Amino acid sequence: MSFATKTTTVPPFNLSSPAGTDIWRKPPSHDVFDAPSHPSPLQQHPLKSFQRARLTFSLPPANQLRQYDQAGLVLHFTKPGAEYGSLKDKWLKTGIEFYYGKPYVSTVGTDQWSDWSVLPLTPFAGNESRPSATIEARREKDPLGKSLWVYQIIKDESGKEVERIPLREVNWVFADEEGWNVGIGGYVARPTKEGGEALLDSEFPEGVEVEILDN
Repeated sequence: MSFATKTTTVPPFNLSSPAGTDIWRKPPSHDVFDAPSHPSPLQQHPLKSFQRARLTFSLPPANQLRQYDQAGLVLHFTKPGAEYGSLKDKWLKTGIEFYYGKPYVSTVGTDQWSDWSVLPLTPFAGNESRPSATIEARREKDPLGKSLWVYQIIKDESGKEVERIPLREVNWVFADEEGWNVGIGGYVARPTKEGGEALLDSEFPEGVEVEILDN
């Protein structure tokens, strides 16, 4: 059975972050969700209706970045009655993170605590160029059940999609959808203050594309 969907797009935007911001939860007690995002507050949708979200973004040239500088897509899962920022909310962030002198495609999934995976950014022309990527998170189903898959989308010079690089499968997102909402948007974070208080700027030239069920 197929269901009708609708696609909405948040217009293009730029976003800046001060130093000392992050989205990260690590035991025993570290729990931070203070990175700037757009829209603010994030656009909310019932999790049951979510199909996919995609955005394209660029960071400053890599030789201007510091450890853990990052930007990309954030999905924030909340349920009415649960306090924002408590262990009852969940989230996924995926994009580019600068790590020990190189930009990586980074994905962090947070159910109770955060875990993290990185892959080399492809393509990347060198540290004088701007790390850029198109990232998509989408609902998928196989014979074993439902999951959220995260992909890097590779485009040709005309903007046509030519390759879809699988980054991560996240299995807990749709395990319990009843009553949950998902806030969707772009984010930028500069966790370390080493190097001063300068802002980290990022550009989202195609905005945020979101596909949901058209109920």
